[in-house]
Amino acid sequence: MPKQSFPSSPWVILIIVLLASMAAPLNQFKVPPVMPLLMGAFGASAAQAGLLMSLFAITGLLLAIPAGFIFQKLGYRLTGMIAILSLVIGAGWGALSRGFDSMLAGRFIEGAGMSLMSVVAPAVIALWFSPESRGKAMGVWAIWVPLGSTIMFLLAPSLAGRWNWPGVWWFGCFYAILAGILYFGFLKSRAEQTLPPNGKISPAKDPHFGLKKVLSNRDLWLNSFLFGCFNFVFIGFVTWAPTFLQQARGISLARAAFLVSLTSILAIIACPTSGWISDRTGTRKRVAVFPMILIAPLFPLSFYAAETGFLFLAILVGFIGGFVPTGVFSGAAEAVEDERLGGMAMAVIQIGQNAGMLLGPLVTGWVIESPGGWQAAFWLLAPVSILGAGAGWISRIR
Repeated sequence: MPKQSFPSSPWVILIIVLLASMAAPLNQFKVPPVMPLLMGAFGASAAQAGLLMSLFAITGLLLAIPAGFIFQKLGYRLTGMIAILSLVIGAGWGALSRGFDSMLAGRFIEGAGMSLMSVVAPAVIALWFSPESRGKAMGVWAIWVPLGSTIMFLLAPSLAGRWNWPGVWWFGCFYAILAGILYFGFLKSRAEQTLPPNGKISPAKDPHFGLKKVLSNRDLWLNSFLFGCFNFVFIGFVTWAPTFLQQARGISLARAAFLVSLTSILAIIACPTSGWISDRTGTRKRVAVFPMILIAPLFPLSFYAAETGFLFLAILVGFIGGFVPTGVFSGAAEAVEDERLGGMAMAVIQIGQNAGMLLGPLVTGWVIESPGGWQAAFWLLAPVSILGAGAGWISRIR
């Protein structure tokens, strides 16, 4: 066996991948905390402003399957670096934008980074960790979105208060640069020719390896649909909740962003907890399906709640909903029954994730501008959540 060039523990790799992955959601969620500022700066309506979140997902949706091919062909080091470079360029482009169309172009480029990172990170984890500990590992990595979004929700109002919205974009750009240096320094290219510590072989170099097997996997697509519904309701909620609290409840933008950030903070706790429960119980399905059912009624209730009640509901949405990603990622990695196909399996999951990220903020923005307004928008999220739970339940994910 060739001499290994990895750190002795796969958990070291996990932490590096987590820190690099966070660059994507940190940049993705810089929009909601400063949405009113962006709408004012660019003269955008609610529906148009929703594109700033949704367009981030369009790239991911278009690149989902190509991202799997890229991973199979280039390996995790180069794929990860391309992902981070996309985030750096997109964030810098956005910071220099003075027109709405230019800002949308920057978000499109950032979306490519999110798509690639979403494929490479869980695929690396699936290679490094055995099935017995994969749930815990995926649970730790699954905090990448809530942790990255929480950091931005907490910092964005202060950054915008001093440097206006471009300061938020530059912060995201500089973090991505630091994450790229860390990723490049720790994940050596020589590792592509060696075996991971768990003895599994490295990703197949044939980009078409197992494509038919993955794309014809019914359970993988049902899992992807479930995750799409989850992202629709979760991203739609956190995107518009700060604006709702400011406009409908008269709360300052900074406080509104803090209240909504609690949704992500609780998800940070829930993701590792979900992984531990998933490994102990041996099920991926239940930790993804049952939370979708439980969070469904919380969205309509949020519309009627005062500030304190909204805070409580936001906490519940974050903690209960935080169980879903771990079950989805762990189940997808095992559904294809071959760790070498992890990248392609995650590409299918990304189709659902990015479809949800695209439609959630966009459709919610449209409904807000409809006669039903905010009430109809919050009620919309409940049936979408139930629909996702139904798809997950009929899947044969263990």
